[in-house]
Amino acid sequence: MNAELRRALDQVLGRVPGMDAAARLLAVRLETVRALLARRLDENPLPVPDAVTPGDIPSVAELGPGDRVLAEIDQDGFAFALHPADVAFFNRRNQKMPRMRYRLHIVLRGGYVCVRKRFIGQPKGAPAGAHLLTLVGMSFYNEATALLRLRDLPSVPRIRDLHLATRTLFMDYVRGQTLQHKIAESGRKVLDIDLAPLGQLHDPERDRREIEAFAGSGGDAYRGRIEEIVRAMNTRGVAPIEVKLNNVLIGEKTGALYWVDFEQAALEGTPHYRERLAESHRLVQEWFGISLQGDGGA
Repeated sequence: MNAELRRALDQVLGRVPGMDAAARLLAVRLETVRALLARRLDENPLPVPDAVTPGDIPSVAELGPGDRVLAEIDQDGFAFALHPADVAFFNRRNQKMPRMRYRLHIVLRGGYVCVRKRFIGQPKGAPAGAHLLTLVGMSFYNEATALLRLRDLPSVPRIRDLHLATRTLFMDYVRGQTLQHKIAESGRKVLDIDLAPLGQLHDPERDRREIEAFAGSGGDAYRGRIEEIVRAMNTRGVAPIEVKLNNVLIGEKTGALYWVDFEQAALEGTPHYRERLAESHRLVQEWFGISLQGDGGA
């Protein structure tokens, strides 16, 4: 679908009260299914430079490269190995913070080391609307569509497979640390495992503190590269809405940056894309000091 047709769809669907979520879901489901029917995932693009290979995994020497689960990723983005031989490779802290909305595992699959992301539901206490959107698979289809559009970008891990029945995505595993991990190393309390005991897990001031901590910890050094990534994503009709430090990963081998979360991304061709694109630009400016206002991203 070209840009003009997508804008027309935005305008038409945006005039129907109460239909925005349904129309968005329909659009992303159709795009995902069409990609599967076109066998897009049969293509095997090269992994990004910081992607882990089976030969990097210590336990492969003993157990071989067959498909299996290697590690679990917790709420703060830290990995915890299943096999003792892999503990030194994956584990960077001792305590695990349980995930709330989906399960993340690092797996061997088809000769690749992948992150397996399985959407399982919302935590207790989440709004009814959020439960409903999860039930119909909005986050899964939205992220699948975004990853398929961005599959050729060097700043996004490659999607390798997806399962519609179990709402599961498989993406190349990139080893590194998030920007949030980076500032946590300075002793600042920004991780969920530190904030939960303080009752600050859902503190409305949390984002402000994190933004200030990042700006005061050398965050300016990443601004140019983040701007390049966001502009490149926008040209493919994807605008991140979950703009957070824990969604930008620093690759361990090269120091390159990667964007890793697209559940709520705004997608061109869905209702009110232009308004959501503007919201994405506002958030990028708030978090990273990057001005994209007025840039249509087309």
